Amino acid sequence: MLFIAVAMISSCIEKIDIDAGNGEPQFVIDASIVYDPLDPNKLIKDTIKITKSIGYLDNGETPKVNDATVLVIDSTGGNFVVDTFKNVGNGNYISLTNKPQPLHSYILLVRFSTGDTVISFTKINRPCITYGDTSLTTLVLNDQSVGRTGPGGPLKSGWGYVDMKVSDPAGLGDSYRIKYFVKRNPVASNPYFTESKGFTGWTYYDKINNLITVSESNSGDQSPNSQLEKEALFNFPVARSINVVEDDISLRPAYYPGDSIKAEIYSITRENLFFYVRLKTELTNGTGGGFSGLFATPVTNVPSNIFPFGNSKIKVLGWFGASHKMTITTKMTNFDFNIK
Repeated sequence: MLFIAVAMISSCIEKIDIDAGNGEPQFVIDASIVYDPLDPNKLIKDTIKITKSIGYLDNGETPKVNDATVLVIDSTGGNFVVDTFKNVGNGNYISLTNKPQPLHSYILLVRFSTGDTVISFTKINRPCITYGDTSLTTLVLNDQSVGRTGPGGPLKSGWGYVDMKVSDPAGLGDSYRIKYFVKRNPVASNPYFTESKGFTGWTYYDKINNLITVSESNSGDQSPNSQLEKEALFNFPVARSINVVEDDISLRPAYYPGDSIKAEIYSITRENLFFYVRLKTELTNGTGGGFSGLFATPVTNVPSNIFPFGNSKIKVLGWFGASHKMTITTKMTNFDFNIK
């Protein structure tokens, strides 16, 4: 009877070929305007890149779009200053005249060779602020090693972590993205340096799990979420979010004596914050191990703030954003505080 049942089941197996399609290519725009007080004369340069998506099953290089017409318009105060961007190859478009300005509003217009035009709007928000004398850094060093033991035995004095003493200004509506960089002390006793194969320059921690965003709903220890318009420090998790550990040994502190640490804090719009949150959610969807992949939500395109203009019905992926950049640095050995 068992043989007959197996035979019957086997006879019901049929090969079915499913044509999943290869997806329709779409234009992708990655556009960003950054005002950097360290370099206020910097042009809006290398900040707009246009490519075309490829099919799901294609392994080729993403096609670059070099024949679009790109305009960026400073619309602050109703005075429309038009800047025509120049294509410099590889899908990059740069400004030859305009410089980003704090608190200004911008319009992006892109016309493709197909005749379609898209439009987007953004603005540069106010920056985060610091307490007290702004000539001092907002990176505060803490010795984490006292009384602690790591995998290799007692930790040497001087290992530590960094607190960002950064505050959100009074009033509601502020959001930020944080990037962090480390320059390891190139000495044999620094295990991070040896593990990084001798790299001595700034390392940007660009893994998707290190995409740090913060809004007022979780940045202040008192206020914004409860509608209290007061200045408030970034809270504990955000203040220590730049303490990277390069391996899975959680007992090892983040920084070794002589390491330099740099944080860049970008003031962004709330819409830009939601874009980063959705992007991180999509890219980490179902990667938590165990059964997380089984219950992951279907992958979808992250919503864009770039829309068809006029009679165009074209759909475009990507984002047009702007930000005010603040840079703070310190070094793990001499406690020489500097803000930039």
